[in-house]
Amino acid sequence: MQPTNGNKPKRPWLIPLALILMAVGLSAGLLLRQAEQPMDRAAVPQLTSGTLIPDPRPLAPFRLTTHGGGEFSQESIKGAWHLFSFGYTRCPDVCPTTLALLARLADHLRQASPDMPIKTAFVTIDPERDTQKVLADYVTYFDPAFLGVTGERRELDKLTRQLGVLHARVDTENSAMGYLMDHSTAIILTNPQGEFQALFSAPHEVEAMARDLIRITTH
Repeated sequence: MQPTNGNKPKRPWLIPLALILMAVGLSAGLLLRQAEQPMDRAAVPQLTSGTLIPDPRPLAPFRLTTHGGGEFSQESIKGAWHLFSFGYTRCPDVCPTTLALLARLADHLRQASPDMPIKTAFVTIDPERDTQKVLADYVTYFDPAFLGVTGERRELDKLTRQLGVLHARVDTENSAMGYLMDHSTAIILTNPQGEFQALFSAPHEVEAMARDLIRITTH
């Protein structure tokens, strides 16, 4: 029968339905928040001398050349870990010091883990003066396995910009060097997928870097 007092009939079943919908909504919200939370940081190797990027950054295309004439690009670096150092062969102090350190680091890693596929690349920020021949003589003095990398300025800028490597020409007066290049001293690590994986800022220490690299590459 229809109610005679003009009021709408009561629907007690609406209350439990509302509670069910509320519970479903809360559960969905909780799952969404859990999905948005970052990965468990306990699984990320802890470094003592560098900064690890938990979500490695893919590199945009660039095309450079090694001192031996080979291609050096975001595709060619895949398949091995790479340490990048940026500088120029006429650098009076920082660059030779860094390359000497990297040579000691390479020796340390070869002794600790002979099969570790880490390559070292010295990328010039002064391509106008650092030809393939100049780089070949320079980098192999420190270690025969080192790669000297050069190329057109616009291609070098494609790489340095995305890695956050700053550099600028500084003209000098009454100097036989003509000009100097100010530049970042950080050492960059890319993974075998060709992605930006870690950053090592100065001051650099061989044993600490070696421990960190072993942690990263064997994780």
